[in-house]
Amino acid sequence: MSGRDVEHEQHEVFARLEAALPREAPPPGLGDRILAQVRSEASVVPLPRRARIPGWSLGAVAAAAAVVFVAVAMTLLDAGEVPTARATLEARTEAGVTGEAALYAADGEGGRLELILRRVPPSPAGHHYEVWILPEGSEEMISLGTFHTEATEDVELEFPLPLRGPFAAVDVSVEEDGGPEEHSDTSLATGTFT
Repeated sequence: MSGRDVEHEQHEVFARLEAALPREAPPPGLGDRILAQVRSEASVVPLPRRARIPGWSLGAVAAAAAVVFVAVAMTLLDAGEVPTARATLEARTEAGVTGEAALYAADGEGGRLELILRRVPPSPAGHHYEVWILPEGSEEMISLGTFHTEATEDVELEFPLPLRGPFAAVDVSVEEDGGPEEHSDTSLATGTFT
């Protein structure tokens, strides 16, 4: 197989992969994890100083490296790094809090919710914020946890899921410290999973 044939074959493989995979931003640190995986599995073979490598060998090595890279990337993505569902949170108060939520491995063990909120105002005196999730087909939200803010800021949170999905919605509420365990019916932001 000539170097040109190898190059053409690589181009076709990447074109098929690009067409089959959705265009999403990779999770943070994916490149570092792939490099670490490749380094742990790769072995270095020293060559004689004046060894000549035929052009077709370089193409084959490049093709093999590309296959290893894609295989490792797919393994890491299959390990739960691709969101099961996403939601865009819309403001429910004048504070204008917005954000995004992503569910990971929501239908299996170790599921989690990752939540990014923008422009969260300071927690009102005697109150805190609480994150809720609504299982699909249910009318009762489940509390995932609480948080406070001292100043208007962007907040990134992660919570383990208490049960397997699917889930219909996520909500951030304003709750009274020491108040009832139920949702207060005052939402800061809400989003529906798709």
